[in-house]
Amino acid sequence: MRDKYRRGGRRSRGWGLAAVLLVSLLLCGPVPAPSARAQEVEGFDLTVSPVKKEFTLQPGEGLDFAVTLINHAEHDQELLVYAMDFTVDQYGNYEFHEPGQISYSCSRWIEIPRERLVIPARTQHEEPFRLQAPPDAEPGGHFSVLFFQDASEPPPGQGVKPSYRIGSLILVTIPGEIVRDAEIRSFSVGSDFFSLWGPPEEGEVKWPARDIPYRVEVENTGNVHLTLRLLILYRPSVGFGSGSVDLGEITILPGTVRVLEGHLPKPPFLGFFRAEAVVSYGPDMYTFDTEKRAGKRFVVFPVLWFLFLVLVGTGVWYLARFLRGRFQVSLRVSRRR
Repeated sequence: MRDKYRRGGRRSRGWGLAAVLLVSLLLCGPVPAPSARAQEVEGFDLTVSPVKKEFTLQPGEGLDFAVTLINHAEHDQELLVYAMDFTVDQYGNYEFHEPGQISYSCSRWIEIPRERLVIPARTQHEEPFRLQAPPDAEPGGHFSVLFFQDASEPPPGQGVKPSYRIGSLILVTIPGEIVRDAEIRSFSVGSDFFSLWGPPEEGEVKWPARDIPYRVEVENTGNVHLTLRLLILYRPSVGFGSGSVDLGEITILPGTVRVLEGHLPKPPFLGFFRAEAVVSYGPDMYTFDTEKRAGKRFVVFPVLWFLFLVLVGTGVWYLARFLRGRFQVSLRVSRRR
């Protein structure tokens, strides 16, 4: 009888050791990476406003416009001014090209009075430009970017100085057979089974923090640029937790696809959920009266927590059995005496 309860004690101690080990693993997650500090650009402190200008022109029509430049530095800022074509890949990365290389370019429509200018220190300046559409301009969207580049000379003995620049997008629509439309090509939200707690407020999301990724593909199926708003909503079918992710406004060029990826910042804890991507747009960059929606289901079920509870419960049960057996043995010995 005594050997039986000794074996039970060894089993109980084994379960207790396993429980302690699991708790240690649960509490010892990866150390968060230190936050990165943005590097300041010395000698170039310029604001361009607006960052995006939209125009509607008839073929052969012209108009004057201005770009506001603010020099925040304590010294005069010498600038080069020029226009370039651009393309945008599906992840929002820009590529710039010489004027006239892209079929929907309007870079050669922009008349630049001064290709080199100086903005005095701590002042605001409006630089005038003219946009002239050719008589045979095709209906649809035409695009360019106006760059303002640092043209100052490097200090003596400093070697080659990097050039910094900032731009303002020029978006032109030529009336005609205009199509403004977008489609959500795909939408996905990941499920989560093995996380232990919510994601950090800052920094990269890594296990064991809860990581619920999303991915949205939106295509501009029209022939002009679209400025649209994107929102992700999620609510429980069965469970706890609901919320939304506002992805803000983006501009998509015609015939291109934009992919937006990320992680739900406040993911739900437990249940079956339905997420919905909502894309809103309209006839201009200020109106959002058309909606497209796509839905996706996902599951959040913290398996490790349930395993932990089962393990703790089993350990408590074995411990209770062991203590009860020891108490019975002790009681029998006392009675014999």
